[in-house]
Amino acid sequence: MTSRREFLEAAALTAAIAGAPLARAASSGATAATAGGAAGPAAANPDFHLVLFDARYAPARSAATRMGRAGAAVHGLAEGDITQVWLDQIGPAWQRGPAIIAGITGRPALFCLEQFALSGGLRVVFHAEHVVHADGRTDHSVLRGAESVGLSSSELAQAGAQWSARLADALARYRPDPARQRFGRSNAALEPALPAQAQLLTSWIIAAA
Repeated sequence: MTSRREFLEAAALTAAIAGAPLARAASSGATAATAGGAAGPAAANPDFHLVLFDARYAPARSAATRMGRAGAAVHGLAEGDITQVWLDQIGPAWQRGPAIIAGITGRPALFCLEQFALSGGLRVVFHAEHVVHADGRTDHSVLRGAESVGLSSSELAQAGAQWSARLADALARYRPDPARQRFGRSNAALEPALPAQAQLLTSWIIAAA
């Protein structure tokens, strides 16, 4: 269950970045640490419509903080639920055109959004899984689109505890390649078997394919 502190951090982060200058976002109460230290990431893709993050998980909050400081619009999911953000923001945006969205969420959020995306001609163009163990160690698998963001599983592993910052920077760099054709099914519907007390996070980008 999301704690009161985690909920307030997520709410403050979303509100600050959506409606205030970036300098104010840093002091708004969004206390999730920027995992990459003092140096900020490059500017986020201006074509991103929204970046979702699951407010229950510290790595997701940290990555969203970093992407928000790079200029991306971010939105926290309470208990991982996409219902309201789908009705208010993503659904209307996709009715207007192929808006790009990204996320660091639980698998169910990605699964649902992928199903909605298919009817609009959008696909999961980047997909990675992050198994966070009870001792804090994280195993990474980049399953699709590594070349589109310049990121590999080994690079995430080498980043160690800073992996959420490395991931945020890679997601922010995504640029669509209209000349590239994509084939095959996505892996988003497949849930791996997890060790005891481990948690699964997914990072992803949905865009026109």
